[in-house]
Amino acid sequence: MPPQKRNKTAKVRGGRKGGPGGSPAPKKRPSTPLLVAWILAVILLSSLIYLGREARRLPDPSSDLPVAKTDSSSTSQTRPSVDQAPEPSSNVEKSGERPAEQSEKKAESSSSRSAHSDESPGRRDLPPMAMNRPAPRPGVPSPDISPRRSRISIVIDDLGPDVGIAKRFASLPFPVTMSVLPHQAHSSEIAELAHLKGREVILHLPMEPMGAGKNPGQGALLLSMPADEIRRNIRAALDTSPYFDGVNNHMGSRMTRDAQAMKTVLSELKGRDLFFLDSMTTNESKGWKTAMELNMRTLKRDIFLDDNPSADAVRSQISRLVKIAKLRGTALAIGHPREATLKSLQGAAGYFREEGIEIVAARDLMNR
Repeated sequence: MPPQKRNKTAKVRGGRKGGPGGSPAPKKRPSTPLLVAWILAVILLSSLIYLGREARRLPDPSSDLPVAKTDSSSTSQTRPSVDQAPEPSSNVEKSGERPAEQSEKKAESSSSRSAHSDESPGRRDLPPMAMNRPAPRPGVPSPDISPRRSRISIVIDDLGPDVGIAKRFASLPFPVTMSVLPHQAHSSEIAELAHLKGREVILHLPMEPMGAGKNPGQGALLLSMPADEIRRNIRAALDTSPYFDGVNNHMGSRMTRDAQAMKTVLSELKGRDLFFLDSMTTNESKGWKTAMELNMRTLKRDIFLDDNPSADAVRSQISRLVKIAKLRGTALAIGHPREATLKSLQGAAGYFREEGIEIVAARDLMNR
């Protein structure tokens, strides 16, 4: 092989065979344009890193505010923080939102965070907009889930002849409803006494009973009377006192069975805004039902306390009254001005409290 050809082969093989002097061939170097590109890339990357660090050191434009913590919270409402990296363009394309819209959302998020941050003493120097906070939502009252107390009303009938017994009933440690007969010696006095004691006062209106030998008293309403006379008797009885809140019937087992007669009576009472309490002297009474039809305030008796006037019988009826009230929520009893009834009620005051019973006026049990 000629010498020149051997030298070329040695260069291609990396100089394993030398030239005339026997020295190895030099290594292949990269091209000049590629080297320049690498150098420029390194310079550009270094510049970006340097500028990023310098940007973090830039002074805050709002540094004139007295507190640094306040500056960061207030400026977050007007411009994005330097520490926040810009959103990639790919996210903008995926969401379909313009950069301006994303800037608005960022500002809202930043202001929301600053509104919930802890307050510092310097926050007092902030402009009013920085101090604005959402108004607290008005509290919704919790539902009343406490158990309701059972309520009882006790009516004492036939008051009028005796002031002394009326005073003692009015002085019971709980309110009773005082039902006063008209045209009696002390009717007006007892009605005023009861009113001054804060007791409810009603008219105990006499009506015709079933038994021929029974006398309902002066000014009683009879089935044989025309409607005008019934109304006159009602007005005369009501003139006994200006303190009457309502009316209940005295006797009247015959009168209350007649729906038409009771409609005449109750229409007169309704015109005076009085309630009607049906004493239920007969199970066939139409009084309560007629009052309901007339859309009156009305109620009917549940038990008599002292049909049997003995003390044991009265206490037994009081116990029965409490059971009815607990079962239904309310109960109404009628008693009379008797010594056994008075003492039994005095002794029952503690029993009512222990059983969670509230004693109220008859009007407080009315259905309308």
